[in-house]
Amino acid sequence: MARVALPYHGALGPGDIDVQRHSRALATLVCLGSALAVPRSVQAQTPSTSSTEFFGGYSYLRDPGASVLTATEGDDSFPLGWAAGVARPVRRAIAVVGDVSGQYKTRTTFDNDVKLSFHAFMAGPRASATIGRVAEFAQILVGAVHARGSGFGVTTSLTTLGVQPGGGIDYPLGSRFAARLELDYRWIKGSAEGREAANQLRAIVAVVYR
Repeated sequence: MARVALPYHGALGPGDIDVQRHSRALATLVCLGSALAVPRSVQAQTPSTSSTEFFGGYSYLRDPGASVLTATEGDDSFPLGWAAGVARPVRRAIAVVGDVSGQYKTRTTFDNDVKLSFHAFMAGPRASATIGRVAEFAQILVGAVHARGSGFGVTTSLTTLGVQPGGGIDYPLGSRFAARLELDYRWIKGSAEGREAANQLRAIVAVVYR
């Protein structure tokens, strides 16, 4: 096997030794900088995957078919509403979510104001994934839906079971904040008194903090 001979320039002088020392020191600093940069990069992404989330914002509800309150028949929009909640990660892409919301409107019937409202208290699992800068999620929540109506001196209310699958996207506004768009479908259980099961649609625009 042929050997390649490297040229020999004689013994190393003091200048050469200094160059080697500086080169080794520079290489050590580069390695340390790289090692420190990795944890910081991971920490910058941590809030989206392992931090407790809080959100709150505007909620719009459509209640086709009168749902629980028959007074809403022919007027199925609830344009005034809010939604808020919290999510706690349990695994890398899975979280447990708690969600509360309220929807309100007033209708004038025969010169009398009828006030209507819905409140929902729900919880369940959420799965999420990040694609580029946008985080996408899907969830299914179960809980109680409370409906209330008052007018003509009479108040009636009803609480029933609700199941609410839905999903949305989060767009980052900074290291801790994000803007959320969410769309949910809500199924409301019927009653033994003959009230049929009903459906609702909910849209949310919210701010998320992690």
